[in-house]
Amino acid sequence: MDQLKNRVIAVILGIALAYASIAIIGIGAAVAIPSDILKPVAQVSGLLAFTLVDFFIIAVPLAAAFLVVAFASRVVIRKPDLTFYALLLAPLVLLQLYFVVQSQPQMLNSLVTTLPRYLLLAVCFYLLVRSSNRANA
Repeated sequence: MDQLKNRVIAVILGIALAYASIAIIGIGAAVAIPSDILKPVAQVSGLLAFTLVDFFIIAVPLAAAFLVVAFASRVVIRKPDLTFYALLLAPLVLLQLYFVVQSQPQMLNSLVTTLPRYLLLAVCFYLLVRSSNRANA
């Protein structure tokens, strides 16, 4: 019964995190970046410039929000495991992939631009699971 409670809490917190990600992305999209900063990178590759902007303005706050929710959930869940963190991250990743699929004509560009976002979330997931395995051992 305790495992079921942990799973339900993880899914509820994951849905709340996915909902909060919409606000984080909206605020990040509204940030104005001066063209002087991006001009040297945009001369090399426009896609690289957009990827760097997405990484620093959207991916880092999303990863920080995921880590805050994960560390705050440790108060409720004494021993979170791999499944708990996966269920916590799943709604967020599914929502983000839904947004990528919705950009159908430019799906490849959208996927390349948002790939660092998923990689950063994967690194955070790995570090959380590794730290919880070390604490449980």
